[in-house]
Amino acid sequence: MTITDPFTHMEQAWHLEGNPFPSEAISTKDQEPYADVFPDETRAFYRKLIRGGVVNDLHIGFLWSQGQRSDTGFGKTRLMRHARVEVNRDLGDRVLQQAGLPERRRPKLAAAYTNLNNLNASSLYQVAFNAVVDLARPIAGNPAVLDHARAAVVTNLAEQRGVPAEDVPDGAVSEALRDTRLDLYPGAAPLRANMVTAFGQGGTAIAAALGEVSHATRMRSGLEYLDFAITALVAGGIDHLFVFVDQLEDLATNRSMTSAKRSREIGRIRDLLEEQPYASRLHMVFTFHNSAARVLERFWEEHRLPRFEITPDNDAAIVVLRGFTTDDQAASVLKVYLESKRLDSVDDELLPFDAGAIGVLRIVSEGRVGILLARAHGLVQAGATAGVPLITADFARKHFTGIGVEVDTDDDAEGAAVSGDLDDLLLS
Repeated sequence: MTITDPFTHMEQAWHLEGNPFPSEAISTKDQEPYADVFPDETRAFYRKLIRGGVVNDLHIGFLWSQGQRSDTGFGKTRLMRHARVEVNRDLGDRVLQQAGLPERRRPKLAAAYTNLNNLNASSLYQVAFNAVVDLARPIAGNPAVLDHARAAVVTNLAEQRGVPAEDVPDGAVSEALRDTRLDLYPGAAPLRANMVTAFGQGGTAIAAALGEVSHATRMRSGLEYLDFAITALVAGGIDHLFVFVDQLEDLATNRSMTSAKRSREIGRIRDLLEEQPYASRLHMVFTFHNSAARVLERFWEEHRLPRFEITPDNDAAIVVLRGFTTDDQAASVLKVYLESKRLDSVDDELLPFDAGAIGVLRIVSEGRVGILLARAHGLVQAGATAGVPLITADFARKHFTGIGVEVDTDDDAEGAAVSGDLDDLLLS
């Protein structure tokens, strides 16, 4: 088999500026073309969990993934990141429009993405702190949400004083934040002074102040920073904060976490439902799947948290991602990513794949979008290195057999079997 420069082949034979697919089944980008691929699931997320939070007082919702054999790789992270970007693009107006809420009833919203993982956030307080960091940085072309809130405060003060916005002193902005805190939660402990000062200064001051916070303080006092963020948002006219909490399963699978600590962290979720200012303005969406549910069920019941089961009577609080079941759906996923790297127009939108290769990719991915993309990355790289004009089903089968995946070509309605643990194979 002739070996050629793979990138030159991608450009010349396939009109691609590079490999369009992510190399791992992990979402690492702030914005990916999720809504184009799964519009129904995206609309359900907006309608149930975002609009539901606004009009039905839904404080906790669940984004599930559920497959025939696996629970992960169905796009939960991609959907959360996408929704966070779209909410913050215009403070929720277009998302609420797509969810069917009339314009006159649309409040201003903000959203933050954070996660609960074994590396840097093993407690709810750290999760809360990381959500504030997310609100303090520009994402996917959107200004930082906290910068938007500060600009609104400055505009209001300028109108009240009859002066240009640039003449509003930093101290007045800080004082407006303190006044909002008193109105929002009378008798509460004062906000952290350094964060109040940073909000008054604007620019990079908020992000810089957050960057100086020690790991120990983040773990002990993360809610104090969430207090600051909610107060700042309210001062800027933003009524609701949605926090999308990914990787809840790590709370269940972290072997270093004792049962008592696991119970305590889940109990803290309950506290946020009962205490102000969170109870009236904070909405959380957690990722969930069967493995996490089995471990967390008794703790969830112990603290009387809202149910997470996939049942008809709980439908308003859950969105379920089940992946794709047909070659056409798999092709739709691949087309979106191929288009993002296309150098010029081509006759076949699926180039370099033929129809048979799409079927093989669907089988080895088990309908999971994350696995499909990672598998497509490896297959494209192999095809470009081999210099093939078209990636056929035969080439795809040989490639996957070569890396330890046995493809059953007798593809029945339930989907063909794949030998081995795909998650382990992705690491090879």
